[in-house]
Amino acid sequence: MRRTRGLTLLLATAALCSGSLARAQDPFEIQVYDATVAGPLEPGIEIHLNHFFEGTTEPGPGGEVPTEHLTHLTFEPHLGLTPWWEIGLYLQTVLRPDWHWDSGGIKLRTKFRWPEDVGAWRFALNMELARISKRYEADGWGTEFRPIIDARWGRWYLSLNPIIGFPLAGDDAWKPDFEPATKVSFDVAESWAIGLETYSAFGQFGNFLPWDEQTHRVFAVVDASWPWFGLNFGVGYGTGPEKWIVKAIFEISPPEKPPEPSAQARR
Repeated sequence: MRRTRGLTLLLATAALCSGSLARAQDPFEIQVYDATVAGPLEPGIEIHLNHFFEGTTEPGPGGEVPTEHLTHLTFEPHLGLTPWWEIGLYLQTVLRPDWHWDSGGIKLRTKFRWPEDVGAWRFALNMELARISKRYEADGWGTEFRPIIDARWGRWYLSLNPIIGFPLAGDDAWKPDFEPATKVSFDVAESWAIGLETYSAFGQFGNFLPWDEQTHRVFAVVDASWPWFGLNFGVGYGTGPEKWIVKAIFEISPPEKPPEPSAQARR
């Protein structure tokens, strides 16, 4: 029964992937968030690496650098403040096809987790403030609100990120965009999982872009986790000029502490 329900979930999510993927997702961080946060005063770092094998070949409308053969490398240290609150920082860099390293800007983020699970479901909210180099994002300033809803049923995992992004400068300042992301995965072993991730941007609320102007991306991914180290590796294909993307996320953080035994158990 559990396996049948999981298969139905995977097929439904795959159908969603084919119909609602992405136009302008953040190239520096291709990730579907889960609802966890680091423990109090617990540090960690994620290293985001991706390469656009096929992308735009001409400058963007605001003079942005073409994306073909760009490599993005982002360092994301984070720190837990309470059992339900985490803060983080993104240091973004770009390696151009001519082997020139460039700064891609900086982002600050804060993440709040709802303290109690609701059955299999967990809830969190991530918020970001970004200052991106105009060579890679014409608006320069932006913010993001990312609700996070995830759940686990046995070996199956699902995460939904209905992201709302706001440019804070330019002609479209304060006009919200809808950029949902989803993930479904299956644990094939204790430390390994395979799955699908999707990334979508439909344009501004109330004025979604025509279908042929949206970008739709789906990634086949492998996840691995060990004490102190985690890995997410994916190969993605999208509509629009940015077709093939390969990404990896390396995570270094202290292993989870086992729960404290109850007073009854200690007796």
